[in-house]
Amino acid sequence: MGQDRRKVVASVEEAQLVAKQWVDDGKQELRVLQTRLTADELGGAEAMQRVLRTVLRIDFETATAWLLANYKRPATIEWTKAIPEYETDRRKVGITESQISNVVKAAKRFAAFVGRPLVGSPTRVEVEGLLNTLSDDVGPSTYNGLLSDVSAFLGWLVTKGYLPENPAEGMERRKVKRGKPPVLQPAAVQSLLRDLEVNAPEWVPYAACCVFGALRPGMREGEANRLDADLRAGKTVLHPGGIEIHGKAHGDRILPWKLCGPLKEWLDAYPANDGLWPAETPRIADREWSEVRAKHIFPCADVLRHTAISAMCYAPGASPAKVAIGAGTSESRIRTNYLGRWSEELTKALWDLKPVRQNTLSAKTRDQAA
Repeated sequence: MGQDRRKVVASVEEAQLVAKQWVDDGKQELRVLQTRLTADELGGAEAMQRVLRTVLRIDFETATAWLLANYKRPATIEWTKAIPEYETDRRKVGITESQISNVVKAAKRFAAFVGRPLVGSPTRVEVEGLLNTLSDDVGPSTYNGLLSDVSAFLGWLVTKGYLPENPAEGMERRKVKRGKPPVLQPAAVQSLLRDLEVNAPEWVPYAACCVFGALRPGMREGEANRLDADLRAGKTVLHPGGIEIHGKAHGDRILPWKLCGPLKEWLDAYPANDGLWPAETPRIADREWSEVRAKHIFPCADVLRHTAISAMCYAPGASPAKVAIGAGTSESRIRTNYLGRWSEELTKALWDLKPVRQNTLSAKTRDQAA
């Protein structure tokens, strides 16, 4: 009885030589099956064939079709290369620095959590694991912010072709309970403006635009940043009918003077020809204004804007639609957040605040002059 043996060799001649060594009388039956597979690859194929037939009961073609439909190739790019590439790419399309910074921080945090040098194949379980590292008392806004930033980075990886899908897409956000936006009473606004007139008149234009013109207060980006840049560039933004404000979401708009009370008087008394604030850079301006906020105990950064919108709602001839257009927001938000919590009397008290025109030098400037 012959013995069935198999060996992968490089040529027919080598196969015949091996076969002669296996039999004593020099007689052998030789069957040749040509293949391009290496010995290791052929061994793996035979092992897989046994699994497919005996365990899964499918053939190679069925298995291949399933792999093509379901296999997700892991990303071979490293985190240390993907994150800088994201920064460069987002700057090219005009994404703000603060948005880029938030996503980059989240991406680095996620990379440290998964603990592998390559991006690989991020999973929803890994995203959930990162979110679970947040403390139990963290607010829903912080939770949702981290999830959104991680999802933004993973979505970018999909767009660039590094990942087949975003595992964070569709993950449930936590519900945020939003109350009414805080506002300042006229007496608090008076205290702020009088303090600035005496000690820092260079900041009066900014404060006046926020508390009377509902300017969004972001200094590093947004409406205030663009208005400051326009003023420094010598662009005309004060028109006979109102002040021109450029909002990212709602585009350019002219806020009528009649909707912002004494704003024009304040800007006439304290011209903003050299910019909306004295600091040379938005970063320095943000730091300096934070000291003013701390001194006057602002409940939030947007409190002056919220106060301005509240007053607009009760101005003579105003309507939610007109206020929404002037403030660069939606009418539904005006009705939900601002109506019913202010009054015509409060608007009159706020708009009766007029500049003390003779105080045009800051305390620092007066000391230098003396």
